[in-house]
Amino acid sequence: MKTTLKLLLILSLFTGCIPTQKVPKDAKMTDFFHFEKAQEYDASKWAVFLPGTGGLRIFKDTTHYYNVAKELNSEGVSVLLVDNVAAYKASNRDADEEEPAQIIWTLKEALKWAKQQQYIASESNGSIVGWSRAGLGLIPLANDAIQLKNLHIKSIALFYPANAYEVQLKPKVPVLVMTGGKDRIVKVDDILEHMVTENVTIKVYDDAYHGYDVASLKKGKYFRYIPFISKKKYLLKYNEAAAKESIDELVKFIKAN
Repeated sequence: MKTTLKLLLILSLFTGCIPTQKVPKDAKMTDFFHFEKAQEYDASKWAVFLPGTGGLRIFKDTTHYYNVAKELNSEGVSVLLVDNVAAYKASNRDADEEEPAQIIWTLKEALKWAKQQQYIASESNGSIVGWSRAGLGLIPLANDAIQLKNLHIKSIALFYPANAYEVQLKPKVPVLVMTGGKDRIVKVDDILEHMVTENVTIKVYDDAYHGYDVASLKKGKYFRYIPFISKKKYLLKYNEAAAKESIDELVKFIKAN
């Protein structure tokens, strides 16, 4: 019951803040896979980005994940951006799967596509970077040595990862977790309860909210208990200092692992 209530709470906050993705009827799954080559391209150096609930669009912002990808591109790491919610819808997959399984299935299909296109060397090892909702799939994946080996994943980085199923993180590869101390959607106490273990580095930015790394959220998205009267309670809000530090941490982590 506790897990179900927490899942419903998180989903209600997400759907209240993030617009639902619309997928054209004639769209193909591969329309939502995008490969950004590094400046000094090497097919064996890659990372996959799995965005949060809104996919590669955060409200009207379609640049955030591409901007982060550029940071890795400049360091010689190419990035496969997977608009996983839209891709899964467009696949018309006929399966009764919960979100974690949907995320992992779409990740597998995206990697298969990138290798078929010869963007990624078939036996090379890469990293996965996930935001928010992506944690539902990536936390259990981090614990699964067989899947990690099959997918050639050597490390995982997570921005404020959702963990509504309360999976205890026991990763078989290095994991970096970055989150905000004021996050009301993915609370830091939940992260500390389920993710403090060997092979995990946790960075908490005390004054940061959910979405703290997204520059287009400078004004924030908030609610008031009493409209126009109560104090603003931020759900999403940019924090420049935390954003810069966490992107630096991401680049350093990917290069080292």
